[in-house]
Amino acid sequence: MISAIIGAVIMSGVTVAMLLAVRITDDALSKVGKYQLTIQEKQILSDAGFDSRDIESVNNDIELIKFKK
Repeated sequence: MISAIIGAVIMSGVTVAMLLAVRITDDALSKVGKYQLTIQEKQILSDAGFDSRDIESVNNDIELIKFKK
């Protein structure tokens, strides 16, 4: 009987911790911003075979992203 109560308390604590983690993550993701590609990211794309028009297209697509507020 005692072990069942202790198990229930532990499960409740874990559930609360999980819900807090989800809420913190959701809050952090809602505050995320959009930034232009960095020099290193442009270099990676260039090394992968993309040309400057493709890289500018990616930057333009980043600008078009709409985040839920």
